[in-house]
Amino acid sequence: MQWLGYWPELMKSYEWEYDRPPVEFMGALSKRVVRREPGGVVAGITPWNYPFQLNLAKLGAPLAAGCTVVLKGAPDTPWSATHLAQAIVETDIPAGVVNIITTQDNSVAEILTTHREVDHVTFTGSTQTGRLIMRNGAETIKKVSLELGGKSAAIVLDDADLASVIPAAAGIACMHSGQGCALMTRLLVPRSLMGAASEIVKAVYAQFPYGDPNDPANMMGPLINQRQLDRVLGYMAKGKAEADLLIGGGRAEQFDKGYYVQPTAFADVSNDSTIAREEIFGPVLSLIGYDDDDAVRIANASPYGLSGSVFSADLERGIAIAQRIRTGSIGVNGGNFTAPDTPYGGYKQSGIGREYGVEGLGDFLETKAMGLPV
Repeated sequence: MQWLGYWPELMKSYEWEYDRPPVEFMGALSKRVVRREPGGVVAGITPWNYPFQLNLAKLGAPLAAGCTVVLKGAPDTPWSATHLAQAIVETDIPAGVVNIITTQDNSVAEILTTHREVDHVTFTGSTQTGRLIMRNGAETIKKVSLELGGKSAAIVLDDADLASVIPAAAGIACMHSGQGCALMTRLLVPRSLMGAASEIVKAVYAQFPYGDPNDPANMMGPLINQRQLDRVLGYMAKGKAEADLLIGGGRAEQFDKGYYVQPTAFADVSNDSTIAREEIFGPVLSLIGYDDDDAVRIANASPYGLSGSVFSADLERGIAIAQRIRTGSIGVNGGNFTAPDTPYGGYKQSGIGREYGVEGLGDFLETKAMGLPV
């Protein structure tokens, strides 16, 4: 909720209108004014993995831009949307400015993405659904903002301290049970260090605490539903046929109920394999070996470009590598880029546009140029 406070602060300094110098046209002088105006009606569509935060993300920038919003929450997590609706009712936001829908009916999203009176669709979710939204919006030439899938790489350079870097990288892949688009699920290590890195990952996952998400000692809970469980188990089976299974690889049978899977890691994974190219959305880590300066090529050889990280004993060397990675965000040596004034989004099939920051506001504005007599 604190991130919403960024937008009214930005409004105090944002340049909504500015002048350009006079120009002569057909013997007459004109002055020019450039205005930024609300983009219109915005449809926001959110997934289930971080529902409350993502619902708020679909409201802040459009409302700051002066747009009205129709927000469709994910059917698997409806309460995150309805509680937000109740909070909005208790504010002075006029009726009709924010409209929140919860439904199991996918045709509602179809209507929002095709309706001629919706000017802009902002969506977070899978790349497959993002393609469908682009197709649906094409008939009316809607603007789209898409934050889509990822297969981000954590690059460990040959001078990094494996004992401190590898446990952190392995743990990130299991955050939120691996159900996060920006998680680093490809771990790139020098081929000569693959054995050492593999042993560290195996030891980390053997002791990784997971179980009841209400217990703060646990670092991972269950997957969201049976459909997601079947998906992740299917990828684990593919991984066993494509690479060397280090640890895990199946359902966590120690639990009486819940869609739990084991923290899973594969070693000596080919970057062309299914588990290295497709977004699994589960706690599955692929260790990929590289030679010499090949890490950049491997990291970039992906249809996605959402996030990533680089680890090196030499900060400047790490920065130089990070600048060559085609992703919308990247951390060096554990540095954090996440903040409401930092634009967030992806390259390639990881999306279009940005959320947060001045760039995120600009996505929901139209630009008007006016010529006036001097």
